[in-house]
Amino acid sequence: MEAFVLVALFGFALLLAELLLPTGGLLALIGAAGLVAGGVIALGSDSDAADIAGPALITLGILSAGTFYFVARKGSAAHRDQPVRTGTEELIGAGAEARSTIDPTGQVWLQGTIWGARLANGAAPVRLGDRVIVEAVDGLTLVVRPQPPSVETSREGGI
Repeated sequence: MEAFVLVALFGFALLLAELLLPTGGLLALIGAAGLVAGGVIALGSDSDAADIAGPALITLGILSAGTFYFVARKGSAAHRDQPVRTGTEELIGAGAEARSTIDPTGQVWLQGTIWGARLANGAAPVRLGDRVIVEAVDGLTLVVRPQPPSVETSREGGI
């Protein structure tokens, strides 16, 4: 087996490993460099297939590096300014559906689970099926407020 084929296969393996491992782009960079190196080795080879494979591997390596750069930059920009929200922090501000009348306590359906709920101070009672917004989490009880009707709902209702 030709040396350029082994180097190119190693480069492909590193590019695939980058997809599965959180290395921050190191494997993608080395894999793209491996493809370019395989192409350079192929250009110096006496094989007939190397005349086509050399430029193809160099082009593929450069395109892989460029694609990774732009995709990684967009991906990191999308998550850069987002605070990490998990657990109860993730529930605050979420919309839920009332599964019972809430006056002052009841139940809501949120993220595939039925939660105990109580009305926030000054909130109007909620009927079965109405949408609510989670304002706080108190233990295993959600503090909710009725969701204001959207513009589309107002137009449909003839208001």
